[in-house]
Amino acid sequence: MNVEIEIERSVTVPVAYAQAQALLHDVENTIRLFPKLRKLTRQKDGSYLWELAPIGSKVANISHEVSFAAKFLVDPQEGLVHWKPVKGKGNARIEGRLQLRPHGSASAMSLRVNGDLYDVPVPLMFRLVAPPFIQGKFAALVERYFFKLGESLGLPDEAIRGLA
Repeated sequence: MNVEIEIERSVTVPVAYAQAQALLHDVENTIRLFPKLRKLTRQKDGSYLWELAPIGSKVANISHEVSFAAKFLVDPQEGLVHWKPVKGKGNARIEGRLQLRPHGSASAMSLRVNGDLYDVPVPLMFRLVAPPFIQGKFAALVERYFFKLGESLGLPDEAIRGLA
């Protein structure tokens, strides 16, 4: 079964824009903050192959190890990291963008992720409920990613709790 993913989240973080831009200057380590990322491999073409730990539910016997490759474009002047999928690599097509913008003395941070997970093994009896369940699992990963981005920017615990 194929499952479509479309997630968009925004948050304002109490960090100066100049400090938040550190996320753009070290894209590889920013990627490594993504939850369930088991392995990240730089490819010869400059793309990165992401391999995630299984996502799913043991109770429903749904488990999918997502892997995909993406090329990254960083535009520090626009406060943007954008990635496009590399066709034919992995079992998913995931693209997205992380955008940073100044917001007074803070920074606005938004993340958009969309794509498709291919050949997700779902028992027949769970086919109707599987897509929203898996989409929810992915959305939770994005929420956790915001939390980890906040940690990497040195936010205090009470500010980080507001990101998760």
